[in-house]
Amino acid sequence: MVLQAKDPSKNLAPLTIVDDSNSADVPNLKGDWHNIFVLVLLYTMQGIAGLGLSVGIPALLQINKNVTYKDQALFSMVTWPFNLKMMWAPLVDALYVQKIGRRKSWLIPVQYLIGGCFIYMGKNIDEWLPETGKPDILKMFYLIFFVSILVATQDIVVDAWALTMLKKNNVVYASTCNAVGVLSGIMISSLFLTVFTSEDFCNKYLRFAPATGGVVTKAYLFYFWAVLFILISTLIAIFKKEKDNRLENNYVQLNIIQNYLLVLDILKTPSIWVLSIALLTTEIGFAAADQSLLILKLIDAGLPKDIVMVIISSMYIVKIITPILLSKYTSGPKPMSVYLKVTPFRIIWSITFVIFIYYTTKFTTTNGKIDFPIYYYVILIFLFIINNVS
Repeated sequence: MVLQAKDPSKNLAPLTIVDDSNSADVPNLKGDWHNIFVLVLLYTMQGIAGLGLSVGIPALLQINKNVTYKDQALFSMVTWPFNLKMMWAPLVDALYVQKIGRRKSWLIPVQYLIGGCFIYMGKNIDEWLPETGKPDILKMFYLIFFVSILVATQDIVVDAWALTMLKKNNVVYASTCNAVGVLSGIMISSLFLTVFTSEDFCNKYLRFAPATGGVVTKAYLFYFWAVLFILISTLIAIFKKEKDNRLENNYVQLNIIQNYLLVLDILKTPSIWVLSIALLTTEIGFAAADQSLLILKLIDAGLPKDIVMVIISSMYIVKIITPILLSKYTSGPKPMSVYLKVTPFRIIWSITFVIFIYYTTKFTTTNGKIDFPIYYYVILIFLFIINNVS
């Protein structure tokens, strides 16, 4: 807000207020809220179809005595496409139908395919993941791996679309939309898939009278998500217009080969090599506190699957809030300084999970069930909160 007035030596004039909140350098969501909503919605769908399944299904597998850690290791490979998407990202960026739109050319068919995969999954999930008997790990792996490729492609498209969908001064909010949407999707997907399909949990906490099965079935969930993907994709195809970036002054059209050459040039940068090595090795020190592994070990130790997933899902709320609260410390000329200072603490804190899992196995069994005291859950939640905040 800038205040302007005439020279005091001349006749006095009313004070003029000039609003510069729409400056290109100042974020202002006025006129961009609908775009924020669309981005959060697309990222939420990404979380439901992508990492949400990679969290929820292993938890369902772990309670099956016929599933080994070898099976879990195989299934964990469904997340690989998210790490390899740079292999086809230049292709996605260069090939499109101009009449449809640069991003919608990929987004719409990809999300329709995800919807189709969910219909097929809903039709076969009870056979592939039975209550008793050995699950068909391979068939689930092949289908969800293919879904992960589609979701990784959707991620490429939405990340790129966010740069032109939002006003230039609001592009800084793209990462916030990503974090809020993806984490919300993971929480929704994993929670509904494991907790609301559980007969024990629903009878104990959600029903007035016991009944058979959960409040929803796994098949119903996949059918519902399929309809959701198809419906939202259709609405976006019809109503969401895409900007023609060819009209921009700095627009440069790159073909497939030029895109890949550009990626190679970026990879040759020394700082990228340092960052790549750091990203590839950073999680080794935190392996003991890895959430996906902790879920399996806690269930293996006797903690009820439903309780584990409720606690884990609630931690996604912490993950959503933490970046917002710490943004003023992580922004500025040295955004990595906080991360570097916290890393030694995180490594030491990981040891507490090793000790905690060890003592979890020491609780005695009563009538075939392990009774965990209240203080156990308090400690578990405290450990998870500190781990997620740091």
